[in-house]
Amino acid sequence: MSASPTISCNDAETNLANVLKAAYEDRETDGVQDIIRSNQIVEQLSAKGDVDAVADELVTAAVEASSSNKSLAAILNAILGSCCDSSSGSDETESINNSAQVALAMLELIDEMHDEDESTMIKPDIVTLSLVYYSLCNQSNQESAQLILERAQQMSKKAAGSQRRRALAAERRKGSHTTKLDAKEAEKQLQAIYGPDIHILHESDDLIVLSKAAGQVCYHTKKTSAGKISAKRKKAKKGAAAAPDDDGSKVDISLEDSLIDMNFVLSTVNPVARGIVHRLDRGTSGCICLAKSNEAHMKLIASFFLRRVKKKYLALVPSPSSPSLEQEGVIDALVGGKSAASKYRVVSTYGDESSSQGLTLLEVETLTGRKHQVRVHCTEIGCPIIFDPLYSSFQPPVQASRRKAKKDFQRNKRGKADNTEDTNQSSLPKAISDLETTMIPGQEKFFLHAQSLSIPEFDVDVQAPLPGWWTE
Repeated sequence: MSASPTISCNDAETNLANVLKAAYEDRETDGVQDIIRSNQIVEQLSAKGDVDAVADELVTAAVEASSSNKSLAAILNAILGSCCDSSSGSDETESINNSAQVALAMLELIDEMHDEDESTMIKPDIVTLSLVYYSLCNQSNQESAQLILERAQQMSKKAAGSQRRRALAAERRKGSHTTKLDAKEAEKQLQAIYGPDIHILHESDDLIVLSKAAGQVCYHTKKTSAGKISAKRKKAKKGAAAAPDDDGSKVDISLEDSLIDMNFVLSTVNPVARGIVHRLDRGTSGCICLAKSNEAHMKLIASFFLRRVKKKYLALVPSPSSPSLEQEGVIDALVGGKSAASKYRVVSTYGDESSSQGLTLLEVETLTGRKHQVRVHCTEIGCPIIFDPLYSSFQPPVQASRRKAKKDFQRNKRGKADNTEDTNQSSLPKAISDLETTMIPGQEKFFLHAQSLSIPEFDVDVQAPLPGWWTE
Protein backbone atom coordinates (compact mmCIF):
# COMPACT_ATOMS: atom_id res chain seq x y z
CA MET A 1 0.00 0.00 0.00
CA SER A 2 1.37 3.38 -0.94
CA ALA A 3 1.39 6.24 1.58
CA SER A 4 -1.03 9.12 1.09
CA PRO A 5 0.74 12.13 -0.48
CA THR A 6 0.53 15.56 1.16
CA ILE A 7 -1.55 17.95 -0.93
CA SER A 8 -2.85 21.47 -0.58
CA CYS A 9 -6.14 22.61 -2.08
CA ASN A 10 -4.75 26.16 -2.00
CA ASP A 11 -2.13 25.15 -4.57
CA ALA A 12 -3.32 26.21 -8.02
CA GLU A 13 -1.56 23.19 -9.53
CA THR A 14 -3.52 20.72 -7.38
CA ASN A 15 -6.24 18.95 -9.32
CA LEU A 16 -8.56 17.36 -6.77
CA ALA A 17 -10.11 15.04 -9.36
CA ASN A 18 -6.69 13.61 -10.26
CA VAL A 19 -5.85 13.13 -6.58
CA LEU A 20 -9.11 11.25 -5.96
CA LYS A 21 -8.67 9.15 -9.10
CA ALA A 22 -5.15 8.08 -8.12
CA ALA A 23 -6.24 7.27 -4.55
CA TYR A 24 -9.19 5.19 -5.80
CA GLU A 25 -7.07 3.29 -8.32
CA ASP A 26 -4.57 2.52 -5.57
CA ARG A 27 -6.88 1.38 -2.75
CA GLU A 28 -10.46 2.20 -3.77
CA THR A 29 -12.65 3.74 -1.03
CA ASP A 30 -9.99 3.25 1.66
CA GLY A 31 -7.50 5.21 -0.43
CA VAL A 32 -9.95 8.07 -1.03
CA GLN A 33 -10.88 8.32 2.66
CA ASP A 34 -7.26 8.22 3.77
CA ILE A 35 -6.13 11.02 1.48
CA ILE A 36 -9.07 13.26 2.42
CA ARG A 37 -8.58 12.65 6.15
CA SER A 38 -4.79 12.94 6.21
CA ASN A 39 -4.85 16.19 4.25
CA GLN A 40 -8.03 17.58 5.86
CA ILE A 41 -9.38 18.38 2.41
CA VAL A 42 -12.90 19.16 3.62
CA GLU A 43 -11.47 21.62 6.14
CA GLN A 44 -9.22 23.21 3.50
CA LEU A 45 -12.13 23.70 1.12
CA SER A 46 -14.40 24.99 3.90
CA ALA A 47 -11.89 27.75 4.62
CA LYS A 48 -12.22 28.93 1.01
CA GLY A 49 -16.00 29.03 0.57
CA ASP A 50 -19.45 28.24 1.93
CA VAL A 51 -20.93 24.76 2.41
CA ASP A 52 -22.68 24.65 -0.98
CA ALA A 53 -19.48 25.65 -2.78
CA VAL A 54 -17.53 22.93 -0.96
CA ALA A 55 -20.16 20.32 -1.83
CA ASP A 56 -20.10 21.40 -5.47
CA GLU A 57 -16.32 21.13 -5.68
CA LEU A 58 -16.26 17.69 -4.05
CA VAL A 59 -19.08 16.23 -6.17
CA THR A 60 -17.62 17.69 -9.38
CA ALA A 61 -14.20 16.22 -8.56
CA ALA A 62 -15.79 12.81 -7.88
CA VAL A 63 -17.57 12.86 -11.25
CA GLU A 64 -14.32 13.74 -13.06
CA ALA A 65 -12.35 11.10 -11.15
CA SER A 66 -14.76 8.24 -11.88
CA SER A 67 -14.80 5.98 -14.90
CA SER A 68 -18.16 4.28 -14.27
CA ASN A 69 -21.28 4.56 -12.13
CA LYS A 70 -19.76 1.98 -9.78
CA SER A 71 -16.59 3.98 -9.20
CA LEU A 72 -18.60 7.22 -8.93
CA ALA A 73 -20.77 5.75 -6.16
CA ALA A 74 -17.69 4.45 -4.35
CA ILE A 75 -15.79 7.77 -4.52
CA LEU A 76 -18.82 9.78 -3.41
CA ASN A 77 -19.42 7.45 -0.48
CA ALA A 78 -15.75 7.64 0.48
CA ILE A 79 -15.94 11.45 0.53
CA LEU A 80 -19.10 11.28 2.64
CA GLY A 81 -17.31 8.83 4.93
CA SER A 82 -14.59 11.39 5.54
CA CYS A 83 -17.33 13.83 6.64
CA CYS A 84 -18.13 11.45 9.51
CA ASP A 85 -14.79 12.25 11.15
CA SER A 86 -14.08 15.24 13.33
CA SER A 87 -11.02 17.33 12.63
CA SER A 88 -7.94 17.27 14.79
CA GLY A 89 -7.97 21.07 14.67
CA SER A 90 -8.57 23.44 17.54
CA ASP A 91 -12.34 23.75 17.20
CA GLU A 92 -13.60 20.17 16.99
CA THR A 93 -17.30 21.06 17.41
CA GLU A 94 -17.16 23.51 14.51
CA SER A 95 -15.42 20.89 12.37
CA ILE A 96 -18.13 18.31 13.08
CA ASN A 97 -20.85 20.82 12.22
CA ASN A 98 -19.14 21.85 8.99
CA SER A 99 -18.54 18.24 7.92
CA ALA A 100 -22.16 17.26 8.57
CA GLN A 101 -23.45 20.25 6.63
CA VAL A 102 -21.10 19.44 3.74
CA ALA A 103 -22.42 15.85 3.71
CA LEU A 104 -26.03 17.06 3.64
CA ALA A 105 -25.26 19.60 0.90
CA MET A 106 -23.54 16.87 -1.15
CA LEU A 107 -26.61 14.64 -0.87
CA GLU A 108 -28.89 17.45 -1.99
CA LEU A 109 -26.62 18.16 -4.96
CA ILE A 110 -26.44 14.47 -5.90
CA ASP A 111 -30.25 14.31 -5.83
CA GLU A 112 -30.51 17.43 -7.96
CA MET A 113 -28.00 16.18 -10.54
CA HIS A 114 -29.66 12.75 -10.69
CA ASP A 115 -33.07 14.33 -11.29
CA GLU A 116 -31.60 16.41 -14.11
CA ASP A 117 -29.69 13.61 -15.84
CA GLU A 118 -29.68 10.01 -14.59
CA SER A 119 -26.94 9.10 -17.07
CA THR A 120 -24.35 11.34 -15.39
CA MET A 121 -25.25 10.94 -11.70
CA ILE A 122 -26.05 7.85 -9.66
CA LYS A 123 -29.01 7.57 -7.33
CA PRO A 124 -28.02 7.60 -3.62
CA ASP A 125 -27.95 4.10 -2.12
CA ILE A 126 -28.41 2.90 1.45
CA VAL A 127 -24.69 3.39 2.21
CA THR A 128 -24.89 7.01 1.02
CA LEU A 129 -27.91 7.70 3.22
CA SER A 130 -26.34 5.91 6.21
CA LEU A 131 -23.16 7.99 6.02
CA VAL A 132 -25.11 11.26 5.84
CA TYR A 133 -27.36 10.06 8.68
CA TYR A 134 -24.31 9.16 10.79
CA SER A 135 -22.64 12.54 10.25
CA LEU A 136 -25.86 14.38 11.15
CA CYS A 137 -26.25 12.32 14.33
CA ASN A 138 -22.68 13.29 15.27
CA GLN A 139 -23.75 16.91 14.86
CA SER A 140 -26.90 16.25 16.92
CA ASN A 141 -28.98 17.51 14.02
CA GLN A 142 -31.83 15.14 14.85
CA GLU A 143 -34.41 16.82 12.62
CA SER A 144 -32.36 16.39 9.43
CA ALA A 145 -31.21 12.92 10.54
CA GLN A 146 -34.83 11.82 11.00
CA LEU A 147 -35.67 12.91 7.45
CA ILE A 148 -32.78 10.82 6.10
CA LEU A 149 -33.90 7.83 8.17
CA GLU A 150 -37.47 8.10 6.86
CA ARG A 151 -36.13 8.28 3.32
CA ALA A 152 -34.10 5.09 3.85
CA GLN A 153 -37.14 3.32 5.29
CA GLN A 154 -39.29 4.31 2.32
CA MET A 155 -36.59 3.17 -0.10
CA SER A 156 -36.36 -0.20 1.64
CA LYS A 157 -40.14 -0.61 1.80
CA LYS A 158 -40.43 -0.02 -1.94
CA ALA A 159 -37.59 -2.42 -2.76
CA ALA A 160 -38.84 -5.17 -0.44
CA GLY A 161 -42.26 -5.31 -2.08
CA SER A 162 -45.52 -6.88 -1.04
CA GLN A 163 -44.05 -10.05 0.48
CA ARG A 164 -42.27 -8.08 3.21
CA ARG A 165 -45.40 -6.01 3.91
CA ARG A 166 -47.50 -9.16 4.33
CA ALA A 167 -44.91 -10.69 6.68
CA LEU A 168 -44.76 -7.56 8.84
CA ALA A 169 -48.55 -7.37 8.97
CA ALA A 170 -48.72 -11.01 10.07
CA GLU A 171 -46.19 -10.34 12.83
CA ARG A 172 -48.16 -7.34 14.07
CA ARG A 173 -51.25 -9.53 14.34
CA LYS A 174 -49.24 -12.21 16.12
CA GLY A 175 -47.48 -9.71 18.41
CA SER A 176 -50.29 -9.16 20.89
CA HIS A 177 -50.45 -12.90 21.56
CA THR A 178 -46.72 -13.56 22.08
CA THR A 179 -44.22 -12.94 24.83
CA LYS A 180 -40.65 -11.83 24.14
CA LEU A 181 -38.17 -14.33 25.62
CA ASP A 182 -35.15 -13.19 27.58
CA ALA A 183 -31.75 -13.92 26.01
CA LYS A 184 -31.01 -17.05 28.06
CA GLU A 185 -34.35 -18.68 27.38
CA ALA A 186 -34.21 -17.70 23.71
CA GLU A 187 -30.72 -19.23 23.38
CA LYS A 188 -31.92 -22.42 25.02
CA GLN A 189 -34.81 -22.73 22.57
CA LEU A 190 -32.60 -21.87 19.58
CA GLN A 191 -30.12 -24.57 20.60
CA ALA A 192 -32.90 -27.12 21.06
CA ILE A 193 -33.97 -26.58 17.45
CA TYR A 194 -30.79 -25.56 15.64
CA GLY A 195 -28.05 -27.31 17.61
CA PRO A 196 -25.58 -26.45 20.40
CA ASP A 197 -23.34 -24.18 18.31
CA ILE A 198 -25.72 -21.21 18.18
CA HIS A 199 -25.23 -18.71 21.01
CA ILE A 200 -26.50 -15.24 21.92
CA LEU A 201 -23.35 -13.28 22.77
CA HIS A 202 -24.77 -9.78 23.29
CA GLU A 203 -28.18 -8.12 23.20
CA SER A 204 -29.31 -4.52 23.64
CA ASP A 205 -32.19 -2.37 22.45
CA ASP A 206 -30.14 -1.62 19.32
CA LEU A 207 -28.76 -4.97 18.20
CA ILE A 208 -28.15 -8.63 18.85
CA VAL A 209 -24.86 -10.46 18.32
CA LEU A 210 -24.92 -14.22 17.89
CA SER A 211 -22.53 -17.03 17.17
CA LYS A 212 -23.94 -18.68 14.07
CA ALA A 213 -23.63 -22.40 13.51
CA ALA A 214 -21.74 -23.60 10.45
CA GLY A 215 -24.13 -24.85 7.78
CA GLN A 216 -26.88 -22.35 8.61
CA VAL A 217 -27.51 -19.66 6.02
CA CYS A 218 -27.90 -16.07 7.27
CA TYR A 219 -30.98 -15.41 5.13
CA HIS A 220 -32.79 -16.63 2.03
CA THR A 221 -33.09 -14.39 -1.01
CA LYS A 222 -36.01 -16.56 -2.12
CA LYS A 223 -38.42 -18.16 0.31
CA THR A 224 -38.98 -21.86 -0.30
CA SER A 225 -40.63 -24.73 1.55
CA ALA A 226 -37.17 -25.81 2.78
CA GLY A 227 -36.91 -22.64 4.89
CA LYS A 228 -40.43 -22.73 6.26
CA ILE A 229 -40.79 -23.04 10.03
CA SER A 230 -43.65 -25.11 11.42
CA ALA A 231 -44.41 -26.49 14.87
CA LYS A 232 -44.16 -30.05 13.57
CA ARG A 233 -40.80 -29.42 11.91
CA LYS A 234 -39.34 -27.68 14.98
CA LYS A 235 -40.42 -30.52 17.24
CA ALA A 236 -38.95 -33.12 14.92
CA LYS A 237 -35.58 -31.43 14.40
CA LYS A 238 -34.25 -31.33 17.96
CA GLY A 239 -30.90 -29.77 17.17
CA ALA A 240 -30.71 -30.76 13.50
CA ALA A 241 -32.41 -27.89 11.71
CA ALA A 242 -30.75 -28.72 8.40
CA ALA A 243 -31.58 -32.42 8.50
CA PRO A 244 -34.17 -33.71 6.02
CA ASP A 245 -37.79 -34.13 7.09
CA ASP A 246 -39.12 -37.63 7.66
CA ASP A 247 -40.37 -37.67 4.08
CA GLY A 248 -36.89 -36.79 2.81
CA SER A 249 -37.66 -33.19 1.87
CA LYS A 250 -34.90 -30.65 2.47
CA VAL A 251 -34.88 -28.36 5.52
CA ASP A 252 -32.91 -25.12 5.38
CA ILE A 253 -34.00 -22.62 8.06
CA SER A 254 -32.15 -19.30 8.01
CA LEU A 255 -30.76 -17.35 10.95
CA GLU A 256 -33.09 -14.46 10.10
CA ASP A 257 -36.19 -16.65 10.14
CA SER A 258 -35.16 -18.45 13.32
CA LEU A 259 -34.83 -15.13 15.20
CA ILE A 260 -38.13 -13.82 13.88
CA ASP A 261 -39.72 -17.11 15.00
CA MET A 262 -38.33 -16.41 18.51
CA ASN A 263 -40.15 -13.02 18.40
CA PHE A 264 -37.01 -10.89 18.09
CA VAL A 265 -37.73 -7.49 16.54
CA LEU A 266 -35.35 -6.89 13.62
CA SER A 267 -34.76 -3.75 11.56
CA THR A 268 -36.32 -3.33 8.11
CA VAL A 269 -33.71 -1.13 6.42
CA ASN A 270 -32.28 -4.07 4.44
CA PRO A 271 -34.93 -4.90 1.81
CA VAL A 272 -33.52 -8.40 1.26
CA ALA A 273 -33.15 -9.59 4.85
CA ARG A 274 -34.30 -8.03 8.08
CA GLY A 275 -31.66 -7.06 10.59
CA ILE A 276 -28.78 -8.22 8.40
CA VAL A 277 -25.97 -5.64 8.34
CA HIS A 278 -23.16 -7.99 7.32
CA ARG A 279 -23.11 -11.69 6.57
CA LEU A 280 -21.16 -14.88 7.10
CA ASP A 281 -20.90 -17.59 4.46
CA ARG A 282 -23.08 -20.61 5.11
CA GLY A 283 -20.12 -22.81 6.00
CA THR A 284 -18.58 -20.25 8.39
CA SER A 285 -19.47 -20.20 12.08
CA GLY A 286 -19.11 -17.45 14.66
CA CYS A 287 -19.93 -13.80 15.38
CA ILE A 288 -22.61 -12.02 13.40
CA CYS A 289 -24.48 -8.83 14.29
CA LEU A 290 -28.11 -8.07 13.45
CA ALA A 291 -29.77 -4.68 13.98
CA LYS A 292 -32.99 -4.47 15.95
CA SER A 293 -33.83 -0.85 15.14
CA ASN A 294 -33.56 1.07 11.88
CA GLU A 295 -31.57 3.82 13.61
CA ALA A 296 -28.98 1.28 14.77
CA HIS A 297 -28.94 -0.35 11.34
CA MET A 298 -28.00 2.93 9.64
CA LYS A 299 -25.23 3.61 12.16
CA LEU A 300 -23.91 0.06 11.81
CA ILE A 301 -23.73 0.39 8.02
CA ALA A 302 -21.66 3.55 8.49
CA SER A 303 -19.43 1.90 11.12
CA PHE A 304 -18.66 -1.03 8.82
CA PHE A 305 -17.97 1.29 5.88
CA LEU A 306 -15.64 3.43 8.01
CA ARG A 307 -13.69 0.31 9.12
CA ARG A 308 -14.58 0.94 12.76
CA VAL A 309 -15.70 -2.66 13.24
CA LYS A 310 -12.93 -5.14 14.09
CA LYS A 311 -13.36 -8.77 13.05
CA LYS A 312 -11.01 -11.68 13.72
CA TYR A 313 -11.31 -15.22 12.40
CA LEU A 314 -9.78 -18.59 13.17
CA ALA A 315 -8.93 -20.78 10.17
CA LEU A 316 -7.63 -24.35 10.22
CA VAL A 317 -5.38 -24.95 7.23
CA PRO A 318 -2.86 -27.54 6.03
CA SER A 319 0.66 -26.52 7.03
CA PRO A 320 2.51 -25.23 3.96
CA SER A 321 5.44 -27.43 3.02
CA SER A 322 7.48 -24.76 1.23
CA PRO A 323 8.23 -22.01 1.75
CA SER A 324 7.69 -21.98 5.51
CA LEU A 325 4.99 -19.61 6.73
CA GLU A 326 6.09 -16.58 8.76
CA GLN A 327 4.63 -16.45 12.28
CA GLU A 328 2.71 -13.29 11.40
CA GLY A 329 2.27 -10.95 8.48
CA VAL A 330 0.00 -8.88 6.25
CA ILE A 331 -1.72 -10.28 3.17
CA ASP A 332 -2.29 -7.57 0.58
CA ALA A 333 -3.96 -9.18 -2.43
CA LEU A 334 -6.95 -8.49 -4.64
CA VAL A 335 -10.22 -10.21 -3.80
CA GLY A 336 -12.82 -10.19 -6.55
CA GLY A 337 -10.77 -7.58 -8.41
CA LYS A 338 -10.78 -5.22 -5.40
CA SER A 339 -7.92 -4.24 -3.12
CA ALA A 340 -8.03 -6.12 0.18
CA ALA A 341 -5.78 -6.49 3.21
CA SER A 342 -5.69 -8.90 6.15
CA LYS A 343 -3.35 -9.47 9.08
CA TYR A 344 -2.59 -13.01 10.17
CA ARG A 345 -0.66 -14.80 12.90
CA VAL A 346 0.03 -18.45 13.55
CA VAL A 347 -1.81 -19.50 16.72
CA SER A 348 -0.64 -23.11 16.89
CA THR A 349 0.42 -26.08 14.79
CA TYR A 350 -0.63 -29.72 14.97
CA GLY A 351 1.26 -32.80 13.86
CA ASP A 352 4.48 -32.72 11.90
CA GLU A 353 4.65 -29.48 9.91
CA SER A 354 7.10 -31.02 7.48
CA SER A 355 4.75 -33.91 6.68
CA SER A 356 1.70 -33.81 4.44
CA GLN A 357 -0.56 -34.18 7.49
CA GLY A 358 0.57 -31.12 9.45
CA LEU A 359 -2.12 -28.58 10.36
CA THR A 360 -1.89 -24.88 11.28
CA LEU A 361 -4.42 -22.72 13.13
CA LEU A 362 -4.35 -19.13 11.88
CA GLU A 363 -5.88 -15.99 13.37
CA VAL A 364 -6.88 -13.60 10.58
CA GLU A 365 -8.00 -10.01 11.09
CA THR A 366 -9.69 -8.39 8.10
CA LEU A 367 -8.62 -4.80 7.45
CA THR A 368 -11.08 -4.48 4.57
CA GLY A 369 -14.44 -6.16 4.02
CA ARG A 370 -14.56 -8.18 0.81
CA LYS A 371 -16.70 -11.18 0.01
CA HIS A 372 -14.76 -14.40 0.76
CA GLN A 373 -11.76 -12.29 1.85
CA VAL A 374 -10.38 -14.68 4.50
CA ARG A 375 -10.94 -17.70 2.26
CA VAL A 376 -9.13 -16.09 -0.68
CA HIS A 377 -6.28 -14.68 1.41
CA CYS A 378 -5.59 -18.01 3.08
CA THR A 379 -5.36 -19.56 -0.37
CA GLU A 380 -3.08 -16.70 -1.44
CA ILE A 381 -0.45 -17.71 1.15
CA GLY A 382 -0.70 -21.37 0.19
CA CYS A 383 -3.00 -22.37 3.07
CA PRO A 384 -6.54 -23.03 1.73
CA ILE A 385 -9.07 -23.58 4.50
CA ILE A 386 -9.85 -27.25 5.07
CA PHE A 387 -13.22 -28.35 3.68
CA ASP A 388 -13.69 -25.03 1.81
CA PRO A 389 -15.69 -26.16 -1.24
CA LEU A 390 -14.59 -23.25 -3.45
CA TYR A 391 -10.92 -22.61 -2.73
CA SER A 392 -9.57 -25.86 -1.29
CA SER A 393 -9.13 -29.38 -2.61
CA PHE A 394 -8.97 -30.67 0.96
CA GLN A 395 -12.47 -32.11 1.17
CA PRO A 396 -14.29 -34.85 3.08
CA PRO A 397 -14.40 -38.07 0.97
CA VAL A 398 -17.91 -37.61 -0.47
CA GLN A 399 -17.38 -33.93 -1.25
CA ALA A 400 -13.99 -34.71 -2.81
CA SER A 401 -15.47 -37.44 -5.03
CA ARG A 402 -18.26 -35.10 -6.15
CA ARG A 403 -15.70 -32.41 -6.93
CA LYS A 404 -13.59 -34.84 -8.99
CA ALA A 405 -16.68 -36.17 -10.81
CA LYS A 406 -17.64 -32.61 -11.76
CA LYS A 407 -14.10 -31.87 -12.94
CA ASP A 408 -14.03 -35.12 -14.98
CA PHE A 409 -17.38 -34.27 -16.57
CA GLN A 410 -16.15 -30.84 -17.61
CA ARG A 411 -12.89 -32.23 -19.01
CA ASN A 412 -14.67 -35.02 -20.91
CA LYS A 413 -17.04 -32.46 -22.35
CA ARG A 414 -14.01 -30.66 -23.78
CA GLY A 415 -12.64 -33.97 -25.07
CA LYS A 416 -9.83 -34.20 -22.52
CA ALA A 417 -9.39 -37.27 -20.36
CA ASP A 418 -8.17 -36.92 -16.78
CA ASN A 419 -6.20 -39.88 -15.48
CA THR A 420 -4.75 -38.07 -12.47
CA GLU A 421 -5.65 -39.05 -8.94
CA ASP A 422 -6.74 -36.51 -6.34
CA THR A 423 -4.21 -37.14 -3.59
CA ASN A 424 -5.16 -34.21 -1.36
CA GLN A 425 -7.78 -36.19 0.53
CA SER A 426 -5.29 -38.85 1.59
CA SER A 427 -3.12 -36.01 2.95
CA LEU A 428 -5.70 -35.09 5.59
CA PRO A 429 -5.30 -36.50 9.10
CA LYS A 430 -7.79 -39.29 9.75
CA ALA A 431 -9.48 -37.34 12.56
CA ILE A 432 -10.33 -34.59 10.08
CA SER A 433 -11.42 -36.93 7.28
CA ASP A 434 -13.66 -38.87 9.68
CA LEU A 435 -15.66 -35.72 10.42
CA GLU A 436 -17.75 -36.47 7.36
CA THR A 437 -19.56 -39.17 9.32
CA THR A 438 -21.01 -36.41 11.53
CA MET A 439 -22.03 -34.18 8.64
CA ILE A 440 -25.55 -33.98 7.28
CA PRO A 441 -25.51 -34.76 3.53
CA GLY A 442 -25.37 -31.54 1.50
CA GLN A 443 -24.61 -29.39 4.54
CA GLU A 444 -21.71 -26.99 3.97
CA LYS A 445 -19.23 -26.71 6.85
CA PHE A 446 -15.60 -25.70 6.75
CA PHE A 447 -12.91 -24.72 9.24
CA LEU A 448 -13.47 -20.96 9.37
CA HIS A 449 -14.80 -19.37 12.55
CA ALA A 450 -15.55 -15.67 13.17
CA GLN A 451 -13.88 -15.63 16.58
CA SER A 452 -14.40 -12.05 17.73
CA LEU A 453 -16.33 -8.90 16.89
CA SER A 454 -15.73 -5.40 18.24
CA ILE A 455 -18.08 -2.47 17.54
CA PRO A 456 -17.02 0.44 19.82
CA GLU A 457 -19.98 2.59 18.71
CA PHE A 458 -22.32 0.14 20.48
CA ASP A 459 -19.98 -1.10 23.25
CA VAL A 460 -19.78 -4.53 21.65
CA ASP A 461 -16.66 -6.63 22.25
CA VAL A 462 -17.45 -10.34 22.12
CA GLN A 463 -15.85 -13.70 21.41
CA ALA A 464 -17.61 -16.76 20.05
CA PRO A 465 -16.78 -20.22 21.42
CA LEU A 466 -15.44 -22.75 18.94
CA PRO A 467 -18.07 -25.08 17.48
CA GLY A 468 -18.25 -28.48 19.13
CA TRP A 469 -17.34 -30.29 15.92
CA TRP A 470 -13.99 -28.44 15.82
CA THR A 471 -12.93 -29.86 19.18
CA GLU A 472 -14.58 -33.29 19.15
